[in-house]
Amino acid sequence: MNRLKSRLYKSVLKQNIMKDLKHIYIFIFLNLLSFSIFSQSISGNMNSEHSMALGYGNVNIYKGKKMVASVLTDAEGNFNVQLDTGSYKVVFQYEGHEELVKNIHVMGNEKGNFALNHKEDYIAPFELESKKDIPPPDIYEESHSFSVVESKIDHSHKSTRRATEKSASSLVDISKGHTKPGRLTAGEINDFTKWEMWKDIAANELSKYQQKWDMFFTDRYTVQIKNENGYPMVDVLVQLVNESNKVFYESRTDNTGKAELWGGLSLPNQKFIKPSAVVHYQEDIFTIKRLKNFKDGINTFTLDANCKPISDVDIAFVVDATGSMGDEINYLKAELNDVIYKAKNEHPKLTFNFGNVFYRDHGDDYLTRRHDFTTVLSSSIGFITAQHASGGGDYEEAVDVALNEALDSLKWSQEARARILFLILDAPPHNTPEIRQKLKAIAQKAAAKGVRIVPLAASGIKKDTEYLMRCFALGTNGSYAFLTNHSGIGNTHIEPSTDEYEVELLNDLLVRIIETYSFMPECDRAITIGEVQDPEMNDSLIELDWNVWPNPTQGDLSIKVSEDIDEIFIADITGKILKRFTDIKKNRALKTNIAQYARGIYLVTFTHREKKYVKKIVLQ
Repeated sequence: MNRLKSRLYKSVLKQNIMKDLKHIYIFIFLNLLSFSIFSQSISGNMNSEHSMALGYGNVNIYKGKKMVASVLTDAEGNFNVQLDTGSYKVVFQYEGHEELVKNIHVMGNEKGNFALNHKEDYIAPFELESKKDIPPPDIYEESHSFSVVESKIDHSHKSTRRATEKSASSLVDISKGHTKPGRLTAGEINDFTKWEMWKDIAANELSKYQQKWDMFFTDRYTVQIKNENGYPMVDVLVQLVNESNKVFYESRTDNTGKAELWGGLSLPNQKFIKPSAVVHYQEDIFTIKRLKNFKDGINTFTLDANCKPISDVDIAFVVDATGSMGDEINYLKAELNDVIYKAKNEHPKLTFNFGNVFYRDHGDDYLTRRHDFTTVLSSSIGFITAQHASGGGDYEEAVDVALNEALDSLKWSQEARARILFLILDAPPHNTPEIRQKLKAIAQKAAAKGVRIVPLAASGIKKDTEYLMRCFALGTNGSYAFLTNHSGIGNTHIEPSTDEYEVELLNDLLVRIIETYSFMPECDRAITIGEVQDPEMNDSLIELDWNVWPNPTQGDLSIKVSEDIDEIFIADITGKILKRFTDIKKNRALKTNIAQYARGIYLVTFTHREKKYVKKIVLQ
């Protein structure tokens, strides 16, 4: 009996041990699986043969012939890329150094120290400043205040101008004698998002500058191109022609598949009797008859074409480097370098090309300095870092020369999902009849190339220049940005003519613009709401109930708000208004359909009691 009990005890004990071992094995397996799924990466440090860190160097990772990731090292040369298990070719690139190629098999966290050999007798592909032209070392104050709760300023427009702080807490501490990014503050006005207000402001507060520059974009026509599956067709040439089939304006579709065309460039307005649009796709030509003016809606056209992934994004910085920029240019250089780093690393599957044109004025040491587009971004960053402010003397500068240099001499991609030209300046171009004609031609040329001009106004900008820059933005499907006084850096910055704007860190603002201009849905993959940055909305401000459904949608949309609302807008991801509804009654569903637009992310937005409400919706 005792032997039987003993055998039973041993059997049960063995079963329990086996059960425990099984649980342990399962636990180990799940942890190993978790490790293999979520923890594989390639990380390390890129440096020179002398152990000097190579900050902002390229790390390109290939699986076979396909590039699967491309990132930059940080300022200390460090990087980390999450990958699946497998074998990869990793290519390290840095300006002035020999390319380094490593074959790495990824099983877990693969770490390494990657030293690049310096090229002998290397000379940078840009001219460095002469010693006599180099300013003394920067000396900055140790701190600047940043307190933007709310500022209201008298304004001749029926609304009041209001600036609200976005993220003061994210400002980087300032170290004496060292320029860090994350210090300049800025705002943005996208007049496509406030179209009726822009027409009101341009016709009243800024009307006297129309005659000064002989520029006023009117007769707006918006064309939306998509394929039969609803995907936006990007970088398609669209021409506006009159009744005699003469081409008056041409543009290329943006990342949302829309092209902006203009029938009036100056005063008096030129009206079209029978405007049409001509669409050029590959070898085919199509015509959209009876083109609707924007006030009557958007013109949509469907191509029989496949969804085509486009990965190139071209970004050019055109920067005023005259002496009047001396109060801000060193800060701007730090911000631009940081923007390059952030934009690239937030989108490792895209190919970013960065180019630069720095300019001064006639009679200075140089008129323009150019650094062509490159994917070796340490080269672009090195060029920017080498520049400084000098020369000038009078108010106007050679803006027209710099823009032509950027549009004609930089090698823009033949095909791109976005081409963005950031024009950073604190003074207007010279104003002569010849230059006024050149400026209109520049806007037309940029639009035809698909280059969006995004001016960034620094201290010294006056109202006449603000008007001109906003016209450039409208004519090229861009946006207008401006530095603000909230950072305490530089001389005084004027308030823009608008009702309200958000105050952001400049580097965050520029990265956001790059993201909204380069986002497009991937072919044959469902879009998710989280793919782009959330709209500027603070949930703590919500004081009413509202809902938008279904979301995602295939077109039908219902909107219900618990209060009466004057206006509700539907906009694309850039904020461009597509539909406007007025006099919405509380708790009554507003029904509409957006199936005519391309697949993507859209915004439903309205303002109630000076608070902005935004929801993202997905059109599948």
